[in-house]
Amino acid sequence: MDGPESSAEIARAAAAWVARMDRAPLDAADQQRLRLWLAGDIRRRGALVRAQALWQQAHAAGNTLHRAHLQAATSATATAPARHRRGDGRYRALLRWSGAVAASLVLAALLFVSVPVPTAYATAKGEMRRVPLAGGSTLTLNTQSRVSIHDDDGRLRVEVERGEVFFEAAANATPLRVEVDGRRFDAGTAAFAVRRLAGQPAQIVVQTGWLDAVDNGAASAGIGANMRLSLPAGHAAAAPTPLSATDLQQELAWRDGKIAFRGESLADAAHSFSRYSDVRIVIADPDLAGEPITGLFAASNPVGFARAAAVVFGAQAHQRDGVVVLSRRP
Repeated sequence: MDGPESSAEIARAAAAWVARMDRAPLDAADQQRLRLWLAGDIRRRGALVRAQALWQQAHAAGNTLHRAHLQAATSATATAPARHRRGDGRYRALLRWSGAVAASLVLAALLFVSVPVPTAYATAKGEMRRVPLAGGSTLTLNTQSRVSIHDDDGRLRVEVERGEVFFEAAANATPLRVEVDGRRFDAGTAAFAVRRLAGQPAQIVVQTGWLDAVDNGAASAGIGANMRLSLPAGHAAAAPTPLSATDLQQELAWRDGKIAFRGESLADAAHSFSRYSDVRIVIADPDLAGEPITGLFAASNPVGFARAAAVVFGAQAHQRDGVVVLSRRP
């Protein structure tokens, strides 16, 4: 086969394997062929599991329906007069009908399996996850992030639903399209991050390479290396802005388990830590909450951040029951 398999092709192959296993146990040669097939693409194992589940559901539904009509037909022939039982074709007709319905259910399941189903990946609080994509590209999800991966006729389309995701689009890989807030970007060989956090405009930061912005299927603009693009609501036009080496490092600090602050308020910084840990930082004084904070901090250590902030701003940090309270009051 030329080029990478589509999700539909993988699903059809998975359905064929399930049908084959249903007919008879696989011999040693077939088992080896199945193992090699599964190892050839990360998507195949999930497709096989989905096909098996749908096949079993279809068989179960078909068997239940068949038994119900068999009981009805048996009851009908038992209560009918003897002269009508002989030659009465209702029994055989009901069996044929229930068998046809069962076969239709199995066929419907296979047709459903052949429809491309997006694959979703997500991370929990404090978790980071690296996901290989077909063709050699990869993505890394930061804490509390989620993406859906679609196969659009051989092109991978990754929809960033929430959080932060870093993409590494490899040369000669499966064409990669990224979608965030309904806007799409095509990546060649590029390394870039997409951020979609509640209450903030979505952002794209390109470390290397180039992204083409896609409007109704046509490339209309782009964003290059060492640049950031904010995406205002309502699809309003926006231009990318350049980033210094320091700015770029801070934008991508989360990949190293860090949080970078550049003058955000202490209250906003405390909220940022809540994405990574269940330990809450509570700021008791409004004036203290508005103080600007700058620096690079370990995302997994909110207590250490709170104590450092207390030293900087002449405050006190008290920890109890998963809460750190910052206050200037005695």
